[in-house]
Amino acid sequence: MPHLRFRGLSRDTVKQISKPLVDTLSPLIGSPLDHFTLEFIPAEFVAKGQVVSGYPIVEVLWFERPLEVQDKVAAEITAILRARVGAEQDICVIFTKLEGRQYYENGSHFG
Repeated sequence: MPHLRFRGLSRDTVKQISKPLVDTLSPLIGSPLDHFTLEFIPAEFVAKGQVVSGYPIVEVLWFERPLEVQDKVAAEITAILRARVGAEQDICVIFTKLEGRQYYENGSHFG
């Protein structure tokens, strides 16, 4: 925990950012390095009946943190991606709050 899902990026880009990203986020979030899950999800973007170029979307599924922590996490994700995709590219970071009693690991919930 937390889980980060990446769309609109290449597999190689996700692999390249995985270590520096987790190394940066771990102390901000207060989660050990080995508690992070990063998932690469290939995606095609479609508009008006045509396949179009997309933009990076990062979903962060986690147990809620204070807004100032969330802001810092979004800024760090954006900065690390910005170095790879360029200054003009939109980058979207979406946070989804998970509830401990609805999150099970090995059959046991967290709340």
